[in-house]
Amino acid sequence: MTARTGLVVDTGRRSGPENIRLDRAQWRDACESEAPACHVRFHRYRPSVSLGALETADQVVRAEYCDSRGIDVVQRVSGGAAIYLDPDQWCWTLTLSHPGAWGSAFLADWLARLCQGMVQGLRQLNIDAVFVPPNDIEVAGRKLGSGFLALSDSALLFQGSILLDLDTETMMKALRVPTEKLTPDGVRSARHRFATFRDLGVGVETSVLEQHVLAGWARQLDVAFGRRVDLTREQVTDAEVPVLAADWDTEADSWHQAVVKTSGGVLHVRLRLSERGDVLRQVQFAGGLHAYPADLFALLSSWLAGTPVARLDEHFDDFFRTHPHDLLGLTTEDIRRGLYLALDRHAQQRQFALTREQANTLMVHAPPMAVVDVVRAASVMLVPYCAKPAWCKWRHRDGCPECGRCEVGEAYRLAHERGMRIVTIVNFEHLEQTLGELRAQGTRAYVGMCCRHFYLKREYAFRDAGIPAVLMDITGANCYELQQEDLAYAGKFQAEARLNLDVLRKVMQRVPPGAATD
Repeated sequence: MTARTGLVVDTGRRSGPENIRLDRAQWRDACESEAPACHVRFHRYRPSVSLGALETADQVVRAEYCDSRGIDVVQRVSGGAAIYLDPDQWCWTLTLSHPGAWGSAFLADWLARLCQGMVQGLRQLNIDAVFVPPNDIEVAGRKLGSGFLALSDSALLFQGSILLDLDTETMMKALRVPTEKLTPDGVRSARHRFATFRDLGVGVETSVLEQHVLAGWARQLDVAFGRRVDLTREQVTDAEVPVLAADWDTEADSWHQAVVKTSGGVLHVRLRLSERGDVLRQVQFAGGLHAYPADLFALLSSWLAGTPVARLDEHFDDFFRTHPHDLLGLTTEDIRRGLYLALDRHAQQRQFALTREQANTLMVHAPPMAVVDVVRAASVMLVPYCAKPAWCKWRHRDGCPECGRCEVGEAYRLAHERGMRIVTIVNFEHLEQTLGELRAQGTRAYVGMCCRHFYLKREYAFRDAGIPAVLMDITGANCYELQQEDLAYAGKFQAEARLNLDVLRKVMQRVPPGAATD
C-alpha cells in the first residue's frame, strides 16, 4: 500500500510574481501539514528571471534589459542558480510533507531520486534523457532541463523546468552571469548546448507528458496521484508578495565583501565589523547554491552576529557541530574561507589606505600569505589588453611605449619604477601560457588586473597556476556587460575598459624597488 496520495493541479500561464506566490503557499502548506502528503503543480511562466533562494538580483540579472523588455525578476523557494523562463518552458513544483531521511547526503540523493523520476517519464516518450548530477537532465550531452530543491525537516519542495523551445538570445541578455558566447554567432553556438522538444521532434501534448512524469515520480516516491484540478483561470490573492533579496551593489561601501568559487557555485560573503574591527556585527551569504535546511545560511548569519573575531573559528565550528546540515558542491571550509577573505578586507583597507569599497575590488590568491606580503613579493605585473585605447597600435600586442595618453602607460611606469616585469595579456591562451611560464620560473607572486566576471569564470586558471596573486578589478565597458566575451577571449574585443588608477597606485606603493631581482 502506498504511503501517500497525490494531488495534481495545473495553474496555466501566469506572471512570475503569481507563480512565486503559488509556490510559497504550496511550500507553507507542506511545512504545516500534519500528515504525509504530496502536491504537484504544473505551470508556465510569462517572461521571467527566476532567482535561486540565496541569490541577489544585482549579482545575476541585467536589470535594465529586463525592465526594458517587461521581464519579471522573482525569487523562488528552491536553491540553485538563476534561470530564464517563458511560455516555452514546461514547469513544475512538487512538495512532500514529512519527507523523512533518505540517504546520508540529503540534497544529492533527493535531487537524484526526483530527477530520475523525471527521466523515467521522458523515456516513455522515446526521449533518451539522462540525469547528470547534481541537478540537470540532458539528451546526448545537451541540457533539456534542471531541477532545484528546498528541504527542511518537515517538507521538501522540488521544482524545475523542461525546455519545449528556447529563446537563447533573450535568456543570455537577461542573465548577468554569462555563458560562453553572446555575439550573434556565439548565441547560435551556445544554443547547441541545449536540447528542446522542438529540436528532438517531440510533438506530444503536455497532458501526456505530465501523465508519464507523474508515473515516474509515483514509482520513486511511492505516491498514488489522484484527482487533477485545473486552476488556470483562478486569481492568486491570499499569498505573500515575493520580495527580492537585497541589492548588494547599492551598499557596497558599508560592507566588507568576498567571493569564493566552489564546484556548487559562487559563494558571496559580506560582513560588518565593529569600529575596532574585533567583533563581527553582521554577516550575510548569497549565491546560486543548495543548502539543507533551506534556511541554513540565515541561521548561520544569526549565530555569528556579535561574535568576537578572535573566537570566530570556535563559534563557526560550534554551529556546524550542533546544526544538522548538508551542502551541495561546497564545504564548510569553503564558507570559512569566504568569511576570512571578507575579514581580510579590513586589514587590506588599512594596509593599502583604501576605502572599504576599493578593498572589495581586490581578488586574492594568497594562502597562506597575507595580501600585503603577496604584493611585497610580487615581481611581475599582468595587464589586460582591453584597458588599452582602441586606437593604440599596441592594444593587441604585448608592450607599451608609455606615451602618457592612457592608464595602461601609467601601470607600465609604476611597474618599471620597481624593476618589475610587465606583460600585456592579449587573449586567454596567452594568460594560460604566461602563468605556466611564471610557474616554471619559480615566480614568487604577481599583481594584475581583470574584471570580476572574467575572474569568476576563469578562476581555475589562476588557481591551477599555484602562484600567490593580487588582482585588481577593472571598470568601464567590459565584454560581459556588452555580451562579447568570445571576442575578448580571442583578443578581438574593441570596447575600452578602465583601470582603477587610485587603487593601483596605492597597491604599488607596497611593492619594493628592485622587485624583479628579489
